[in-house]
Amino acid sequence: MPSVLPTSGRKTAPTERLGAIARYRVARTKRDRVKDADQLVALVDDVGFCFAFTAEPAFPVPGAFDHLATSDEGRKWHWMWEWKDELAAAKRLYYGKLLVRKPTFVSLRMLPLFYATHGRPGELDDHQDDVRSGRVSELGRRIIEHLGQHGESQTKRMRAHLGVTSDDGRRQYGKAIEDLQRLMYVAHVRAVGDGREDYNYTYDLFVRRYPEAVRAAEPLSSSEASSALLAHLIAEAGAVTPRQVERLFDWDADQLARAAASLEAKGGFIRVGTSLVLPELVS
Repeated sequence: MPSVLPTSGRKTAPTERLGAIARYRVARTKRDRVKDADQLVALVDDVGFCFAFTAEPAFPVPGAFDHLATSDEGRKWHWMWEWKDELAAAKRLYYGKLLVRKPTFVSLRMLPLFYATHGRPGELDDHQDDVRSGRVSELGRRIIEHLGQHGESQTKRMRAHLGVTSDDGRRQYGKAIEDLQRLMYVAHVRAVGDGREDYNYTYDLFVRRYPEAVRAAEPLSSSEASSALLAHLIAEAGAVTPRQVERLFDWDADQLARAAASLEAKGGFIRVGTSLVLPELVS
């Protein structure tokens, strides 16, 4: 496909198109400034999903820090560090390491889409296929089965029960927890402890923490959910590259191809060079 597309008797130059995408993104990010926890929930509901702290330059997804009503970095961290725990514990939004293994906020209305992309029925033994394929490590399997048997557990107690005591073991545990959050087997519940030494997270199985999201995901196929998620991303960003999508959502090429084919058939984007562009930005 040519990089310059004819529209209404004229051609849109690549530089014009880049400018239109940039202006579109600026307009989308000019949302109300966040001064309290309620306004943060409203922001996340508006954008659908975002990085919980700073934005990642490689991805056209907002960072919550960019919308805080202060330029004081210390205050930003103080606010967000409290709100992420408070709001996740109250189930007013989802918080966890999801997008490119970074802390992420997701609106509860969008959460079923994320879960449905995995194509799982929401049973307690869903992880077995991922264990066999190597996507879930042996330690990850033990974490899932520990939570299934014992319920919501604090990090330090769970590590002790699993016999994770060495520095290397703790690193492996941290990676396993990140993988399980990304695959939506495990969900952050709350933070406990006040001091640096006492502070740790409590986790539970995603299906037990967010049963309403699992139920809402049931009618959706993985392809349908992936296509809807891709549509939302393009609507927010104006344009994305396939590589950005794959890395952001941890999709393989086949999953992206199915989602893109469905959305493209509905006119959800136009291919311009290597980018998937919102149609209104190509005209």
